[in-house]
Amino acid sequence: PVPSPPPPPPPSASPMPPPPSASPSPPATAPPDQVMEKDPHIHFAHGGQADFRGRDGQLYAFLSAPGLAVNLKTQDATFDVPNIHSSSNTLLVDGSFITEVHLIALVGGAKRKLLRASCLGGEIDENNHLAVRGDCGGRPFYVKRGGRRTCDELTVRVRHASATISAGNWSVAIKGARSYATAGPEHRLDLGFSAMGDFAARNQPHGLFGQSFSSPLPRVGKVDVYPTSGHFRTSAMAEGAIDGEAEAYEVG
Repeated sequence: PVPSPPPPPPPSASPMPPPPSASPSPPATAPPDQVMEKDPHIHFAHGGQADFRGRDGQLYAFLSAPGLAVNLKTQDATFDVPNIHSSSNTLLVDGSFITEVHLIALVGGAKRKLLRASCLGGEIDENNHLAVRGDCGGRPFYVKRGGRRTCDELTVRVRHASATISAGNWSVAIKGARSYATAGPEHRLDLGFSAMGDFAARNQPHGLFGQSFSSPLPRVGKVDVYPTSGHFRTSAMAEGAIDGEAEAYEVG
């Protein structure tokens, strides 16, 4: 008799990845996590989250570490939230969005060259394309859709509605989106940050998000609980998740 074929092997818990292409081109850094988004919600490095309204037009320290600072601006906005159960009962929210991101970094090793880069929601065009402007060692640059600029070990890349600023073992991601606000900014920015290797242990970052690297435990703070309809004003300032009060993180 013809022998029966052997049974198939059991599925592996970790399936083997497909073989690499003949010319692999791995990214310089891991893709950054979206850690501060929408109106705005903070997702911390080791889990947990909080909402952060901010003060209208105020800059806040998002992350600060030796040789790196990332600041953001919040701006008040009014927008509608549709009610999925009733088209006649919508929710009007007085909230806020991130509208500016500013980064300062020291690059070039012993040269300690200063790089400054900014992304402004007010400069996003009608096609939702954003840009990054700044200077590298005093030399100005402007990177728009499809562009790339290097400053020693740091690289700025812009792809349509998103930008990445990366160097060594950290990477910042910025994404532009329409706010659909009835009052306030036309566009918002979502912000991501990714740290690799010993960045957190060596630099002990601080700031609204940066401090969440200081402990492996999740940080859970105040969140705004939206009603299903009516008029609602956000108020959470990440109480319970950040050290101290939000005012301590104001810049300028």
